[in-house]
Amino acid sequence: MYKRSKYAFLCVSMFAQFAVAQTFQRLPPTYPIAQVERLPKTDEGPIAQLERLPKTDQGRPVNAPPQESREAVRFAGGGIELQVPPGWWAEEVPFGREVRLVIAPQRPVITRRMPVDGMWMVCHATPLSESQGEESLSRELSARLRSAIESNGQSSPPTPFQFGQWPAAVAEFTASNPATANASVTGRHVLVRTAWGVFEFHASAPDAIVESRSSVWTATWDSLRLNPPATTSGSAQDGPDQSNSIIGDWKSYRSRMRFTDDGRVVIIPDALANNRSSKPLTGTFEARDDLVFVLWDDGSRLNFRWRMRGNDLFLTDHEGQISHLKRVFN
Repeated sequence: MYKRSKYAFLCVSMFAQFAVAQTFQRLPPTYPIAQVERLPKTDEGPIAQLERLPKTDQGRPVNAPPQESREAVRFAGGGIELQVPPGWWAEEVPFGREVRLVIAPQRPVITRRMPVDGMWMVCHATPLSESQGEESLSRELSARLRSAIESNGQSSPPTPFQFGQWPAAVAEFTASNPATANASVTGRHVLVRTAWGVFEFHASAPDAIVESRSSVWTATWDSLRLNPPATTSGSAQDGPDQSNSIIGDWKSYRSRMRFTDDGRVVIIPDALANNRSSKPLTGTFEARDDLVFVLWDDGSRLNFRWRMRGNDLFLTDHEGQISHLKRVFN
């Protein structure tokens, strides 16, 4: 019985990573509320300078064409709201311990890798003690950008700016194009520190089309709204101070896990090859101090200890195997 239930639980970390795409609830149009200013020049590498048109008193570019009607989507429990470029593909994609909104001119053949020509964004559920201050946010931006472009890219120094009431930082980068030999991509990476977490935005395109793509990035950014997510349950304190602090949505490297306040638990594996979804595991749970007792709907049982560190959840089974999950907004 333990062997079976252990296998069920470890699907949190054992299923092959291929993304399950989720379509979005469509919303009325949004309105621009913030701008990303043009970056200063950099002396490090051939960083493309993404110029912006001068603005009118109303905040729209001078001589800009009339705004097109675009579809608006909500993501991350309503924490991210924006308009999708006309005709572009947009879906929710599990990626490691994150769930990203990916936007591209067409659907990528393999969604486990972020598109070279496109945008992606994610809202990280992090306590306010992290990423505070201009210097801290800039350091985090540099670290996240290095992870996004791996080791073959160059970037400008982070530039602080204000996104509405929230502090933010932005950098430009250039990197080699993994799909084409002797070609490169250019892009922009942004972090915004809100009261409920850190918003991350990434946009890139091959150098041959980056000038035209930059206007698409700007239009998408101008439509962006950041709202308090509807799913903010759970404690950001260290340790199991309250039995309901595990309530909410969590993401391991290859699966999602949800504890609901009515005592239900579900594990949703990321898709297998060829986007074939695996069947979710469902059951009930009871939390007592730092123990969670799970009864799966097939009759098998599983007990494990849990602890929190910030908004990271660590689950230890009866054999000492530890699964690391991050809180996500859903």
